[in-house]
Amino acid sequence: MCISINWGDTNNNQLHYDIMKRVQGFPNCTETLSGKFIWNEDDPVNGVDVPVWIQHMFEADCSDYECDDYCASKFNGVFVNGVNKHVCYSYDVLDGICIVIEYDKVNNNYFFAGGCFPDNKTYVTVPAVLNEIYMFKGIEIEIRDKSDPIIKAGEMSNYSFSFGNSWRYFAWLLNIILILAIAAGCYVGYQIYKIKKKSNKNALIENENKDDFDP
Repeated sequence: MCISINWGDTNNNQLHYDIMKRVQGFPNCTETLSGKFIWNEDDPVNGVDVPVWIQHMFEADCSDYECDDYCASKFNGVFVNGVNKHVCYSYDVLDGICIVIEYDKVNNNYFFAGGCFPDNKTYVTVPAVLNEIYMFKGIEIEIRDKSDPIIKAGEMSNYSFSFGNSWRYFAWLLNIILILAIAAGCYVGYQIYKIKKKSNKNALIENENKDDFDP
């Protein structure tokens, strides 16, 4: 599967496909280069390749009667009795797609800027469950701008969003400073309140004394 993106300006009613602009900078779709696939004339030939499933093959060190259990327990896979060797096959299935684009003011167009998953991948897969039928409905496709804060944080952490102990300690330090600042603010406020209260009390006493000695 190869995905390309078109975009249009909603303010100028450019959401009709024929007048939408194509996001630039995509590589060639692998299937268009192989010559083994039928590609319609109007289909884009540039985009990101996204596999729906990925197959893994492992040699099975087992005897015939125990290979099914061996492949299932060791590789989460299925056993195939090959001509020359025993083989286990396991599969990963597509779980999400996320593509990053970046706006170029000079060209007034968006350019492909990578993916939102570790190692700049545009898709993520999960291990397939044995004997499960996958229809691949409801696969989430995200398009994010490179200036998105989530993308910035992802790039800093290879999309693990884990910044290590130093960041954790820094966050704790910020929390401690915040608590101390709030406590200091409360203390200063209380002291100001006491001073004002004392001043008002002294002013009241002075007024009462003036009233007592007023000729």
